[in-house]
Amino acid sequence: TKRANSKASADAGEDAEEIVLDPKAILAGLKTKYDDSFTQFTKKLTEMKMGRANPAIFDKLKVKIDDSYVATFPEIAMTAMKGTSFLNITVFDPSHTKRVVSAILDADMNLNPEVDPKNEQLLKVKLPNSTKELKAKQIKQMKELLDLFKSNATFKYSLQSIRASFMKDLKNVEGSKDIVRKLTTDIDASYKTYAEKFT
Repeated sequence: TKRANSKASADAGEDAEEIVLDPKAILAGLKTKYDDSFTQFTKKLTEMKMGRANPAIFDKLKVKIDDSYVATFPEIAMTAMKGTSFLNITVFDPSHTKRVVSAILDADMNLNPEVDPKNEQLLKVKLPNSTKELKAKQIKQMKELLDLFKSNATFKYSLQSIRASFMKDLKNVEGSKDIVRKLTTDIDASYKTYAEKFT
């Protein structure tokens, strides 16, 4: 009877395994990950297209306030677009204006902030005109970004990596072969659909 019980438990375990295999839930999870990947891709692509005409361009800069404190740029200033050719920087504390200017110049971004003569807390930054070289570099970066999100097997947010992860999970499932085969087909179809969105 012990053997019979253990066999019944094993059978129940197999049944439970098959119940866990929910194709709709698996495909919904796959879609969620693909959507997240596409959202991240389009966000980064938009930032790349904006280039320097992006108010967040200085956000990662560190600004040395004194020997004991280095601030992040957003802590002490904010940036906004002014038309299509200028960025306006508002420095919260006028005593930090020179330090902000120094941080931007030291970052070697080929940008020259100028203090507004009527307002020492306002910096104006003229954006350089785009050149053929800059456009060619931008196109190259956009292609690299596309390749990263679409087919880089080692990048966890890429379509290729997400698909591979789901396929790997399917190999460990003890369910109906027909269901697994259908799921494999659906996963491939979903991959192709999203791959087209990335072009």
